[in-house]
Amino acid sequence: LRHPQAMFNVAALIDDGALPGRTLEDAAEYLYRSLRTGSKDVYEVLRDRPDMFKLETRKALQRKLSKFAFYKGTIDGDFGAGTQRGIRAAYGFSE
Repeated sequence: LRHPQAMFNVAALIDDGALPGRTLEDAAEYLYRSLRTGSKDVYEVLRDRPDMFKLETRKALQRKLSKFAFYKGTIDGDFGAGTQRGIRAAYGFSE
């Protein structure tokens, strides 16, 4: 039903391997969708604690941000300044 916290929780379950048949790309899709809802909680977790997700999930989220022109950096899973700018932009902050 597009509830941001529910989508975030599904992403975390996929990332943890608790939902067989789902990939880390699926986890990134749910993270991206939950971020785009404007959820402050999701934004803050991705800003402050991105390491709670596996490296491959973080890379998949960078690819998703890149696909929609929110991120132009290296796909390396490091949520440095460039990725953080992309997360802010996807959330709805303008630079």
